Formats: sequence, structure tokens, C-alpha cells
Amino acid sequence: MKEVVKSYEALFQPITIGKVEIKNRIAMAPLATHQATPDGYVNNQIKAWYVARAKGGTGLIITCPVMTNPRTAQGTPIFNVRLYDVRHKAGMSELAEFVHASGAKIFANLAPGGGRQTGGGPSPSAIPMEYYPEMLPEKARKEHEKRGLHFGLFDYRNSPIPGVLTIAEIIEIEDYLANAVLLARQCGYDGAELAFAHGHLGHQFFSSRTNKRDDLYGGTFKNRTRFFMNVLKKARDKVGRDFCMGFRISGEEHLPEGLTHDEVKEICQQAEESVDYVHLSDGCYEVAKYVFPDEDGTMLKYAKSVKSILKIPVLTPSIHDPEAAAKAIRSGETDMVAHGRPLIADPNWVNKVASGEKIVRCIRCDIGCMRFISENAPLRCLVNPEAGLEEYVPEYHLSRPFKKHWYHP
Repeated sequence: MKEVVKSYEALFQPITIGKVEIKNRIAMAPLATHQATPDGYVNNQIKAWYVARAKGGTGLIITCPVMTNPRTAQGTPIFNVRLYDVRHKAGMSELAEFVHASGAKIFANLAPGGGRQTGGGPSPSAIPMEYYPEMLPEKARKEHEKRGLHFGLFDYRNSPIPGVLTIAEIIEIEDYLANAVLLARQCGYDGAELAFAHGHLGHQFFSSRTNKRDDLYGGTFKNRTRFFMNVLKKARDKVGRDFCMGFRISGEEHLPEGLTHDEVKEICQQAEESVDYVHLSDGCYEVAKYVFPDEDGTMLKYAKSVKSILKIPVLTPSIHDPEAAAKAIRSGETDMVAHGRPLIADPNWVNKVASGEKIVRCIRCDIGCMRFISENAPLRCLVNPEAGLEEYVPEYHLSRPFKKHWYHP
């Protein structure tokens, strides 16, 4: 890489998370891309998708949400990869090899499920989704209108009432999720990230709005965090303390009875001795403007707050502008910047910023990414015609000379 533009130097300082050294401060945030096979296997497109971002300079790749148990994976409309069966290991191992060969580290984002946010999937309580049109991202709405498209993202007016998980089923999901951490380590991943953010199943247990249980998994704050804390303990029992592990959580839910920021801080403090980092998100899909904000830096206030009580690194998304991203690192507001949509729009975002080249900016339209995914179509991007078609680009194929496998000395 050429000499880094001075004003962006903060983005290109290495960082160590747990025992994993990452070459810069830019991570790829976990994104559902609808690119796996229908039964959840890694294919050439997924490998090329991540190779493009790794070759583009991204220091840490965090995979799309990986489904970790058959109960919540079956019937999901999103074609995400899976990791709960030995048959999934070959493709997942090869994905890690491809990313490593392309110069990045890789963490597996491990999801217990979507619950009520994925068509009424099994959930803590029988609470259907609600629809708040005023809580949709404004820029995306305008971009849809400009193109004559109906803005139907996250329209939950006919949402089914989800089925309620039994205690035995919850324990089964805990065990599967903890075992997926072990499988990720066996597949050569540098770390694992537990998905407990933006309204999906893990988040639903945290929130008194979506968790109305009166057993060991609901009611009090301790009971609402029991699922999460059990997973942490079970995972550490399987992989020990040396394997890098973090989790993703929303800074706040922004709805009555929802998860509060004070509760988030308490969860982070309780988890700190078991994890190596915290990755922030915000809101839930019912208040999508917080999950997919129109402006940069909206989650930095939560990053600053969480960092003030923790000693482990904090990752913060939705800071698209390079100047703003560098400033956030330089000022100590966050330890890493996690990019989702910016790396869809421009997989070479990192290398271009380092050399002072003009980046292709995400226009926050949410059409090729969010809209297509919500309609069960493969991801595309209005400003990047290659997005979703990387497998046809020779540059993103693995080629000689091959590097040694990760377990070789």
C-alpha cells in the first residue's frame, strides 16, 4: 500500500482484539446478502464477495449472520450460510482461507435466529411486529419515490403472531450457538461474534417489550439476560478464553418498554470478563431509521458511553465519511469503524481512502441492498454494478501461490 494520507492515519493504525492483531481500524459489518445456497452452504459468490472487500484493504471481515441451529434456520426467507452441522464446515473453512489469503482477518457472526423479525419465527413471547412508517429512513424513502418504487421496507402490518419457545427449545438454541463458536474455531476463523442486536432473537430476550415470559427467561433483568449469559458461559467452556469472542448489541431500542441504554451498559459490564470486544448497532427493524441511519455518527454517543465503562475495544458502524471515521478513531470515541453499506458501494473503500483516491459513496437508498433482500432477491447496489456478481470477476478468485493452511506452523 502507498503511504497513507496523513489526515486518515488514525484509520490505519493496527489494533489487537483479544489476541488477534488487525492491520487497520476498518471492519466489514455483518450483512445479510442472500447469497448462500438455499440450504445454507457457502458458494463461489460468497467467497468472491468477501475476497473483494479483503483485497480492498478491509482489516477485519465479519461475516453475514450465520444461522446456528436448524430450528430457526429452517423456513427463514434469507439465504444466509449455516454452521451447525459437520457438512457446513468445508465451505466455511474455505471461506476463512480465502479471506486470509486476501490479507484480512475474519470473524464469524453467529446468530441464534431472527425470531419475530423473520416472518413470525419462534420467539420469547407471542408479540407480533408493529409498523411505524414514520420510523423508516427518510433518504431511502425519497430515493424510492424518485424511482417510482413503493417503499415497502419493514411493512409489518400483516405480521404473524410468532410461536413461543419452550424452555427446552431455548436451552437447545443456547447449546447450538455455543457449539457454533467451537465450529468457527475449528474452521479457522480468528474470532466469533454473537448476534444479539437490532431486534433479532437475542435482542428479543433482552427487551421487556418483546419478552413477556414469567419463567427463568423473562420478567426481571437477570432473567431477560439469562439466555445471553448462558451462551457466553457455554461457549467459553467449549473454546477456552484464548479464542477471540465478542457480541453485537443495539445502543438502545427507541420504543416504549424497549431495551434502554442503561440496560445495555449493564449487559456490557456483565459480559466484559467473557468477551474481547463489543460491536454496537441501534434500534430494531420496527424503528429502522436507527438501524440504517441517514446521517453519520449517530451511534457514536453510545460508543462513548460504553467505552467509558469498559476496557475492551468497541466497534461502531454507520460512519461513512472518511474524515468523520478518522476523527472518531482519533478522538477516542470508538476503537474501530464497522462498514456495511459503504463496502457494498465500494469494496476498495479502504485502499482508496489510504491513497487519497475518490471513493464511490453509498447514497443510502436501501434499494439494492435492503429492498432486494426483503424481497428474497440477491443483493445488488445502484452505485456498484459488480455488487452480488463478484464471482464473475477473475481478480476475486483464489490463485497461486497458495498460502499455508492456518494451522501450519
